[in-house]
Amino acid sequence: MKTKIFISLLSFILLCSCSHRAGVAVVIDPVSEREASAQLDRYETALEEVDGYKVYRLCRDWESPDAVKACLEALYREGKICGAVFIGDIPIPMVRDAQFLTSAFKMDQTRPRKESSVPSDRFYDDFDLTFEYLGKDDDGDPFFYYSLTSGREVPLEPDIFSGRIRPTDTEGSTRYEKLRLYLDKAARAHRNPDRLDHVFVFTGSGSIAESRWAHMDEQMALREHLPWMRNLPGAFTYMDHTDLDPVKPRVQNELMRPELDIAILHHHGDYDTQYFKVKEEDNLTLADFGRFRPQAKVVLMDACFNAAFNNSDCIANEYIFQEGGTLVAWGGTVNVLQDKWPDEFLGLVAQGYPVGDLNRFSPYLEMHIVGDPTFTFRKEKLSRSADQACLDIRYGRKSPEQLLRILRTSPVSIERHEAFNTIIRDCDHAVRMKAVRIAIEDSAEQVQREAVNCLGPLGDPGLIPLVARMVTENHTSARIRQNMYETLQFFPREPMLRAIDASLDSLAVQSADTTYFETVRSIARKRCGSWDEDIDALIRGELSEKWSMFYARSFRIYLPAHKLPEVRAFADTCSNRVLGNTIQEAIEWHRLAYTY
Repeated sequence: MKTKIFISLLSFILLCSCSHRAGVAVVIDPVSEREASAQLDRYETALEEVDGYKVYRLCRDWESPDAVKACLEALYREGKICGAVFIGDIPIPMVRDAQFLTSAFKMDQTRPRKESSVPSDRFYDDFDLTFEYLGKDDDGDPFFYYSLTSGREVPLEPDIFSGRIRPTDTEGSTRYEKLRLYLDKAARAHRNPDRLDHVFVFTGSGSIAESRWAHMDEQMALREHLPWMRNLPGAFTYMDHTDLDPVKPRVQNELMRPELDIAILHHHGDYDTQYFKVKEEDNLTLADFGRFRPQAKVVLMDACFNAAFNNSDCIANEYIFQEGGTLVAWGGTVNVLQDKWPDEFLGLVAQGYPVGDLNRFSPYLEMHIVGDPTFTFRKEKLSRSADQACLDIRYGRKSPEQLLRILRTSPVSIERHEAFNTIIRDCDHAVRMKAVRIAIEDSAEQVQREAVNCLGPLGDPGLIPLVARMVTENHTSARIRQNMYETLQFFPREPMLRAIDASLDSLAVQSADTTYFETVRSIARKRCGSWDEDIDALIRGELSEKWSMFYARSFRIYLPAHKLPEVRAFADTCSNRVLGNTIQEAIEWHRLAYTY
């Protein structure tokens, strides 16, 4: 854990409680500055007069991301800024060799680099990450390719928050018309802050295995993030894709409610589509924004590519560059994992923290704030804030024993969740094993799910009875059940099948219905140790070079912990150095494994 993050966090908490903040850099290109001069002045003045930021305007014809980063790092090292706003045509870093920092993007980098790289402003806001410049394309796109060279030893922990305001030319509106409209909207929002008291949650087709239990627990967690809203009439609204047919117009109507503050949208997506439902006509596309004026101030999306600002247009851009009230859209530039914690630290934006800190404290390479990262709601004064307690858990240097105690005893699910994540990230294998055994019994589905998702990566044979019990129990959530079945492939076949049989035998006295038992056994026989035979064939040299490379790349995700030592030994002695190096690189993705 980086000491500088702990220090900067404590400093920022103190700044938030005072009338004066650290500064923010506004990075802009000369044409955008000229075209929106008056609006930019009004926006920066609001940041200074209302929010207490010192604004540092950085305007030049930026030739490369390195030039931008050098300016930001100099200001940061001097203690002058805590955030940055990228406005207009600011170079877009396309990061390679860093997929372990993403939540889900795992593309073969032998494919064209434009599609196998991650557009990411972590290049700009985490100054401990180092990169090697690889060049740019000749097609006029502002894409600059970099290889991450700091490696896995340096965690992703941004030093400053950041956000993108990058309008593009589309039919009916130029980028500069959009920029002027948006900056005026943002300035008004800073001068007239709203209280956070209306939240809407939507779950689309296929979201988290359509687990009602998971979405029910999310509603409970939201009340821990936002305790002042518990008894407010109409504060929380919820809609599922099965509730209505068609559902798109109802979702649009909900998002256009003038009083709506935050919308949390769970669904699949692409840069130009929000997939609300299987039916094509029920999906929201870029063309729908011609008449759609969303009012939610902040829109959180856990769909793939919805915030791919590197495109000529994207869903996140359409949300903020309308005449409606949306200031911020938070989403991913590439694939996004559904099982990540989508509303972590959400309550902080009503306690004086800028929305950019949601991304700073829970960073992934692909997740971005599209819009004004300094936006925040009118400050709530709380005697106790669960989210600030979570910050202390995350950065407060607590001992493993303290973290385990919080995980066992805290009455607040998001605090238990934060304690579990901190243990998995920062503690040794023995403590992680204790944490998994505690969290797997947690009353909160999302804490359970986090524990389930660690079983395969840990791979410890001591977990086999626990895995067998979780696979055979039929009262888990739909998402946990799905993830448990996926976990089976990471454990050796025969020990796991015996444990599953024993667990089912203990359940048989409670039920005469054998259909469920046979279903579980059938799934287990197909999945347990399903990679072992292919891995053995690779090690024996029985595979072609093409298939050997296929498995070597697959090892990033699909390398059972019990086979890792054999695979490492093979890579060390492999005569094909490309194959051996590919496997060694893949092994680095498995640092949770008990055999690592």
